[in-house]
Amino acid sequence: MTVETPFSRSAILDRLARRRDAGEPILSASAGIGLVARSAEAAGIDLLNIQVTGISRHLGVPTTTTLGNATALTIEALPEIANVVEHTPIIGGLEATDGSRRDLRATIRRYRDLGFNGISNFPTVGSMLTWADIRRSVGEGIDRDFQLIRLAREEDLFTLAHAYTADHAAELAASGADVVVARCGATAGGMVGQPRENVSAEAACEYVQSVIDSVRRASADTYVIAHGGPFATPEDAPSLFASTDADGIHGESAIERIPIEVHVAKQVAAFKNQRIRVA
Repeated sequence: MTVETPFSRSAILDRLARRRDAGEPILSASAGIGLVARSAEAAGIDLLNIQVTGISRHLGVPTTTTLGNATALTIEALPEIANVVEHTPIIGGLEATDGSRRDLRATIRRYRDLGFNGISNFPTVGSMLTWADIRRSVGEGIDRDFQLIRLAREEDLFTLAHAYTADHAAELAASGADVVVARCGATAGGMVGQPRENVSAEAACEYVQSVIDSVRRASADTYVIAHGGPFATPEDAPSLFASTDADGIHGESAIERIPIEVHVAKQVAAFKNQRIRVA
């Protein structure tokens, strides 16, 4: 039996259009635990994503996708997030090359019936281009990403697509993606992120704009938001919006790792700085 979802594709697109028309950035975030999801919703997040990498972030280790079956872990996480989220669409990561789920349409329909309001191609072999080319020859390559997005569009389900190159982004947009995430590499900073001196904001902005230009040629209606690299804090965002036509930001470590690291450490230090009465 199909579960009625509160956010149709058209309703989500209307929500994003209102943001852009108001000159406000679209903000999408990964939320691996209910506390992050609830806090993000309270602050007005536009899209909440369940991704397998969120689990590793809440384990306190560097981000990784190699924690088990990504799709199964995403499905398992949904009840915790849906339990505390009332007003925000929940997007579920679906690994298109999962050999145990060859029927993508059936999996998409299962996601919808479970209560997901949209689909993302996460994780994707797009992050491993050589491997993607090898897997293409056996029908398990990057073409599955594009098939996933096309099928979700046919099912009228909202799609957020992660892109690792301008060409990858264009194909995702041509396949019908509603939002393309221009991934700029691992997020810098914090306790387990790459060193900030290793990333260039200028280079990241150039890459994001190349993705935007590529996407616009394929689909004028697709939003493009940036993720990772130097865009780790709100203080990093002005350079992105001043130098590119990006519609917003997708935060993973920027939303569910670095703020926790910073504020828990700050809170503990503040308590430790108190003094007790000594007899």
